[in-house]
Formats: sequence, structure tokens, C-alpha cells
Amino acid sequence: MYHIILIQMKGGFPMSFAFANMTEKLIPISDFSQGKAGKIFNDVAQNNSEYIVLKNNQPTAVLISVKEYQDTQKKLARLEKFMEAIENMRLLKLAQSRSLDDTTSFESFITEEGFSIEELEQLAESLEIE
Repeated sequence: MYHIILIQMKGGFPMSFAFANMTEKLIPISDFSQGKAGKIFNDVAQNNSEYIVLKNNQPTAVLISVKEYQDTQKKLARLEKFMEAIENMRLLKLAQSRSLDDTTSFESFITEEGFSIEELEQLAESLEIE
């Protein structure tokens, strides 16, 4: 039984593989119909090998073991949590810096802009929202 995942690629490689000496791991998609699929799948499953599948001489997909795929997904999930924590810390720092700034009440703002609360209320009543 094979545990292989074929990942479709769009506009580049979806993962950061070490591509050094990968030229022997480039395989045309036609190899799968020429009876070489079993050998390739065995290599992936037993040796955790990675292959780049070519279609019309262009990298189209990456063939990796299920274990490698699962490990990559776990790392990605951890990275996403880490990035979310960084963003939360950034937003907290921004909120803290803003809380130290002077604030102005709405009434003071309206007065500074040359309006009165009564004028705004009249304007609001004259607007018709459908």
C-alpha cells in the first residue's frame, strides 16, 4: 500500500525543498504511464524521496510522502500560530501607545469643527435612509 500525496503547484513551488542535486528527481509525467510509477512511489514511500513532476517540461507538481506532507502541515500550522501571536503583540503595542495619547470628547470635537450637537441632530433627522 502506497502513502503518497501529489501536490498540484500553481505559479511556483508550494514548499521550500532543498533543490540541490534535484535534477535526477525531475520526472516527466509521461513516466507514470510508462510503468515507472511503482518504482517512483516505492522510492518516495521507503526513502522519503521527493520528486518534481514535469508537464510540458515545466514543474507542475511535487511528489512527497504522506509523512513529509503531514510534517509540513504541522510546521505550517505552528508557523501560522506564531505569526498570529506576533500580529496580536503588534496590535497590543499599538493599542497601548494610543491609550497614552490625549483624547478628545465627541462634544469637544464637534465644537472645534464649528458645529453644535443640535445642528447634527437636525441634519440627522433631515436625512432619509432607504
